[in-house]
Amino acid sequence: MSKFIKSIVSIFLISNMIMIPINAEAETHYSNWNDISDYIYTQLNQREENISFVFSGDKNNFSQNISEAITNAYSKDDYLERSWIEIIPKASATEDGIKTEIKISYLTSKTEEQFIEEELKKIINLIIKDDMTEYQKVRAINDYLVERYEYDYTLKSSSAYSALATNHAICQGYSMTAYKLFKYANIESKIVIGTSGNQSHSWNIVKINNCWYNIDITNNDSTSSDKYFLKSDDWLKSNNYKWDSSNYPAALKNYI
Repeated sequence: MSKFIKSIVSIFLISNMIMIPINAEAETHYSNWNDISDYIYTQLNQREENISFVFSGDKNNFSQNISEAITNAYSKDDYLERSWIEIIPKASATEDGIKTEIKISYLTSKTEEQFIEEELKKIINLIIKDDMTEYQKVRAINDYLVERYEYDYTLKSSSAYSALATNHAICQGYSMTAYKLFKYANIESKIVIGTSGNQSHSWNIVKINNCWYNIDITNNDSTSSDKYFLKSDDWLKSNNYKWDSSNYPAALKNYI
């Protein structure tokens, strides 16, 4: 079970300060919050540790709006949402607007993400064939990870990188790896965050033939079975799983 905890986003808005001149050509300027969210999303995907721009739009509710822009950015992708550890925005008044600087620490580095991408593409080429059905692709990914990974009882291997590098993972390592593999195999999926047996836990939900199913590869591996393969929400709940189901598509039935 995962013990990985991310820091809460905190905003430090410095107001009523002496206006600080800045080099307008050296700064990226935005006045629209949707554009800012898209920009932050791109930078997060590139694992940039420092993001900066000048906001020249309506300054009312700046703290709330920048917080929402950051949340909207990393929420665009489940893998990205699980990839950061701490995000610290700071802001100061300038002649051109509000200079905003965002410092981010990540679960994995840019180099480690490149390793993940290369390794997962090799795996996809090995186990996924063009004529496979969606079910067969999900089955292949489940079986591959069950065979390759072992549960990390030291609770240290929480990323796809450490999982691939050591072949050991906690639930987050399993679910993040699976999410990326499903994506490469053109299977729509999400990472579900909740509890199992009253302990923090994550698993996946996948879409097969327009229906959603839960798949917990961690517990399939731990039990050496298919007990948690393509199950409904009701089945998981009857087996002591809890999560905010309003945040995820409904899995209405077991596949088998």
